[in-house]
Amino acid sequence: MTLDLRSALGGLALIAGLGFMGTAPFVADYVVIVCGLIGLGLGLVGRSRSLVAPAAIMIYAALALLAASVPFVYRDPMDLLPLLACLPLLAAPGIAALLERAGDRAGLWLGAHALPLLCLFGVASAVGMGLWEAYSTGTPRAGVGNNPIHFGGITTVLGFLALVGMLSNGARWRVLYLAGPALAMVGVVLSGSRGPLLAWLALAGVSLPILLIGFRSWRLTLATIAALALGGVLFVSLAGDSYLVQRLLIVPSSLVAALGAADPGTAMLGFVTANDPFRAALLESGWQALQSSPIVGIGYGQIMPLVRELYPDMTALHTLENLHSDFADFAALGGVLGIASYFLLLLSPLAVLKGASLRNRPGLWLGAIVLVVSYATLGLTNAMFGVLPQTALFAVALAHLMAQGHQSRSMLSESPEPHQ
Repeated sequence: MTLDLRSALGGLALIAGLGFMGTAPFVADYVVIVCGLIGLGLGLVGRSRSLVAPAAIMIYAALALLAASVPFVYRDPMDLLPLLACLPLLAAPGIAALLERAGDRAGLWLGAHALPLLCLFGVASAVGMGLWEAYSTGTPRAGVGNNPIHFGGITTVLGFLALVGMLSNGARWRVLYLAGPALAMVGVVLSGSRGPLLAWLALAGVSLPILLIGFRSWRLTLATIAALALGGVLFVSLAGDSYLVQRLLIVPSSLVAALGAADPGTAMLGFVTANDPFRAALLESGWQALQSSPIVGIGYGQIMPLVRELYPDMTALHTLENLHSDFADFAALGGVLGIASYFLLLLSPLAVLKGASLRNRPGLWLGAIVLVVSYATLGLTNAMFGVLPQTALFAVALAHLMAQGHQSRSMLSESPEPHQ
């Protein structure tokens, strides 16, 4: 297989995973998986370093922990589902191997504008279709063929990943990438989901310091602050009477009531219950499952029967497939092994930062931090790992970061020693 074809397959995975995950998620995810599997095969044959990179090893370890818990909890094939649903994460080292083995021809895909431009296109096209859906159908929660909360989460991740372009190059027009978070906010409003709004706020909080450190320019600093102000204006103007704001209006009163509780745990549970009693019930079910089997969990197939047993009157929960929280799901299905697996997956992007300083590679740092924080916050109120589009998005973004990290280390090792 020629280097041109390797580069083409790697590029196809990036285009599908970053450019079309918001508009055609159930096609884009399969493209990412197929390209990743091919990359794994070629990487094994060519002994690619991407397959043994720290981030890849963390993924293998997480899958191994999930597999280790299965014999202790297995009752029917449903207990195999979490392991099978997380296997697409193996596409990350596979796609990274494609980009690594493509040599100089991968410059198109590992260049300064490849990732941010694809993410900006992805969030812009998703928001455009979301606006069309909202205005043409009158729906209070747009999803563009996807679950609205999933749509809001994907646009949030893509919007903030586009910010990498602010730090990866010196082009004057790079301020265009500041549109990423603003467009993401529109996607959040269209989705009517509070979880993506929480993730947007968290990402804005962690991104701003990295941007300011990486800029070293007062003009870009002012432009960033202006973009944040624009995001606020967009939220107020677009969301004034939206479904999202209606859901947020009950937060202050429930927060005041929760703060009046003496016990912090009771206060938190009371706050969640007041805002969303169904989600509180799911979290409580996860806690009960972890307590009953703290080491290996109770298995995925036993989670929802436990929910139905604990809450027979909440019939709305009886048709759900999971606890709508990554941490709760992994804790319930796998106990301590599941929790360890979850954190290995979640923190794997940080492994690409080995040997890269914040001042020298701020774009790589921003991409890794955005990926970790977005999946951590979105996973508080929604399933992320194991849901195919979100899993494939994580895999393809991680693959690009892995390839960038490898490229950075290779450039450093090839740099001539300074004269004494």
